[in-house]
Amino acid sequence: MSPGQWRDPSDKGTTKDSLDYWINLAKLAEEGKISFIFFADGYTTHEVYEGTSESMLRAGTQFATIDLMTVIPAMAAVTKTLGFGITGSTSYLTTFILWRTFSSLDHLTKGRIAWNVVTSWSKSTAKALGAEDVIPHDERYAMAHEYMDMMYKLWESSWADDSVVWDRERRVAFERSKVKRIEHQGKYFKMSARGDTHPSPQRTPVIFQAGTSTAGRAFASKHAEAIYVGGLIPAQTKGSIAAIRTAAAERGRNPASLKFFVGISPILGATLEEAQAKYERAKEYADVIGGLAQFSGYTGIDLSRFPLNDVFELKDAPGDDAVHSFLENFNKVSGNTEPWTPRLLGEKMALGGFHPAPVGTPAMVADVFEQWIDEADVDGFNIAYITTPGSFEDIVYLLRPELVKRGLMWEDYTVPGGTLRENLTGVKGQKGISSDHYAAKFKYGSGFEGDSIEALKAVEPKTNGVNGKLPVLNGKPPATVAEEEVKA
Repeated sequence: MSPGQWRDPSDKGTTKDSLDYWINLAKLAEEGKISFIFFADGYTTHEVYEGTSESMLRAGTQFATIDLMTVIPAMAAVTKTLGFGITGSTSYLTTFILWRTFSSLDHLTKGRIAWNVVTSWSKSTAKALGAEDVIPHDERYAMAHEYMDMMYKLWESSWADDSVVWDRERRVAFERSKVKRIEHQGKYFKMSARGDTHPSPQRTPVIFQAGTSTAGRAFASKHAEAIYVGGLIPAQTKGSIAAIRTAAAERGRNPASLKFFVGISPILGATLEEAQAKYERAKEYADVIGGLAQFSGYTGIDLSRFPLNDVFELKDAPGDDAVHSFLENFNKVSGNTEPWTPRLLGEKMALGGFHPAPVGTPAMVADVFEQWIDEADVDGFNIAYITTPGSFEDIVYLLRPELVKRGLMWEDYTVPGGTLRENLTGVKGQKGISSDHYAAKFKYGSGFEGDSIEALKAVEPKTNGVNGKLPVLNGKPPATVAEEEVKA
């Protein structure tokens, strides 16, 4: 997360290829009554800065990563309530395989799995997974909506609640009449199969998502149960949260059921002096070039052309306007008046990046958390680390007691040993998707095929039964209307 911190002798990030690292992290998180560990996984690294991944390799950032789905069962085995949020792309991963993987993990964790739904915006990821280029933004979301329909069919429609019987006398394991073949023939995907994994404790895992574009908000209001949001101060973020809650309510959902988590990278000390010393230590180890390479990867803008110590001269080159807007916005919300150089930007990216990064005592950092809750209406925090496990230990042993004292965090899980959905909603027994969620329409026996299929049927070319010609809508053939509606 923080380029260069692996050089700190106290950092254990170089041991992420061992089970011990993940098992110890899980035990620590459960000791601190943390809701879930969020795995913001990616499929490859960035290749924007200098047009290569050399800087990312040197900084040790987003390289030598393992498939995080493989460590979840081991982490679940040493915990009872801690949840796990795992990334999966709707643009490149096969629906059937991803469905079976998540269902399997939900079984093995007794219902503690969340799916972080991403559409994948990186060109290097596209090329690594067999595509020539990234699918255009709104088209990715159109695909994602249909992808979700297929996943809900497999999770909610394929098996009846009473299909698993294990009847020794009748010699029947599963009631064949209650396990339905799923047929899907859509614009982007097709499938014909009986799901070969029986319903898991949650059936559909908790749906996470991040995205505040117009298409992203629409997706969140329809599908997401938990939403990751960014912003440096609450005023930057509260509008997006309010808009998504409103859109969810317009869909008939309880807006309070959507849980919003803001990213934050605190540096804590028992005293302010101790916190400042940790910050200075982190600055010493921060990899400035690695931070710039991250910024370039996130924005698609190669900053390597700028001298490291010179004040940015943003003129007419491609991407200059975007960098200028980011820096101006950062200054506006943070009060920064120091001239921006690539070195300063790289350091900022290596020590919190786009997140707020408060430095201080537990009381000071808790004040920041409380402000976000009161002003932006967030429900929780997605805490990024500077060093591992040091940053996480500070959360558990320094910050947590202060949050509990203020009533901002539970003393224990709401449902110890329960599912992730039960603990996020605070409702014991609510293991499955809520009745007002779009996925509930797919319940076994409903016959619902999904909005993507309904939309496709609505604009399918049909003969008029008289002269065999296509009917015309608004002066255009239906095929043209279909294309425009998908793009809208």
